[in-house]
Amino acid sequence: MKTRLGASFLALAAGVAAVVIVALLLAPLARADGDPASDYLLGRALFSPPDAGIASADQEALTSLLQSARAQAYPLRVAIIASRYDMGAVTILYKRPRDYAPFLSQEVRFLYKGRVLVVMPNGWAIGRNGKRDPAEQKIVERLPVPKPFQGAALAAATESAVRRLAAGEGIVLPKTAAPTSGERSSSSDRILIAVVAAVALIVAFGVSFWRRRARSAPGRSR
Repeated sequence: MKTRLGASFLALAAGVAAVVIVALLLAPLARADGDPASDYLLGRALFSPPDAGIASADQEALTSLLQSARAQAYPLRVAIIASRYDMGAVTILYKRPRDYAPFLSQEVRFLYKGRVLVVMPNGWAIGRNGKRDPAEQKIVERLPVPKPFQGAALAAATESAVRRLAAGEGIVLPKTAAPTSGERSSSSDRILIAVVAAVALIVAFGVSFWRRRARSAPGRSR
């Protein structure tokens, strides 16, 4: 009897383990079934994929700007789509920003029902709560798309689009508090120079001190 119970328990444990393993294997596939931007925008204001080439300092500046907009009752989330790869499983909507914007806003609306701005290499679009927004679309459709569609130019164009949209509601956003990539680089250079100088001074003081001690040692006196 005990043998049968032991065998049944082992069989049940093996079955549970198999289910857990299968679930773990399928979880990444289930997550990859959608578009990456919808995952990011559930909890973040900005989706900026690596292939967009936007420096971290500029991403911080854009995020700060979007936070300022939200604080002034203008919630907005932004998805930058630099290539087909950034679309995940919905590549059919690549270079179709007017269709992707309402689709993306529908994907996140169970947690966020505000505006979603999409920028692709061929244009801008805005959606809200799973629908298009014709009034604000008129604002963004007149905006130029940066060429090249990458890096600092793309960050600057996105910032300009956010400011234009907010201005359409009578909101003037402040200058971003986060430093630009150039300012961050300059600041880092100054810090590095100061650290190197301090280390050199410490080393020089140490060498001088060691020499004085060596000269004053009893074995060195004549």
